[in-house]
Amino acid sequence: MTTPPSDDNPFRTPDYATQYTPMPPVSGQPAIPHWFTVKVRITLAACVVLALGLGSLAALGLNSLDGSGTPGDGDCLYLTRESGDRTAYHRVGCGSDSATYKVENAYRGAISCASGDYVRFRLGSGSGETLCLVLNVRSGDCVRGVEDETTITKVSCTDPAAQDRVQVVSGFGDEDACGENADKVLMYQGPPRRTVCLVKTGENI
Repeated sequence: MTTPPSDDNPFRTPDYATQYTPMPPVSGQPAIPHWFTVKVRITLAACVVLALGLGSLAALGLNSLDGSGTPGDGDCLYLTRESGDRTAYHRVGCGSDSATYKVENAYRGAISCASGDYVRFRLGSGSGETLCLVLNVRSGDCVRGVEDETTITKVSCTDPAAQDRVQVVSGFGDEDACGENADKVLMYQGPPRRTVCLVKTGENI
């Protein structure tokens, strides 16, 4: 009888050891694709969170088209009418001819503006901001499109399209401050308290 060779390695795999075979998937449960790794799952989860966040912003209706952030006190902008009768704002420098409005007050939430002729503009809903806008003009300016806040524009007084010349007087509440030739009178509590008179071009102010 032949004696099997001795082996000093107690951890040697026996000759009769069988090769490991993976267990088949449990019946009724689909097998997980080999590409669906932990990294892939984390990436997909991040995409879902981002999509939900963008959906929330869309639901709030943040009516900005220039991506420059929410306006605050003293910022200037102009308004446009977009599809679906939606009003949008565009921030611009206050010295620009396109800067037809200035934010006199910005409030958190659905707040009423002070007494006067402010254009109240809501950013979103619920706790979104409320902007109280005043016409960004000074005495001697000329404007056209005064019938609507989204069409009013500052123009040269020599422009044939100019409709009204601006005169700003101090004080609030006096309907006669602009005289009988005023085409439109806008009053603002301020500060400062002031009245903006829009008088047809060619009329004496």
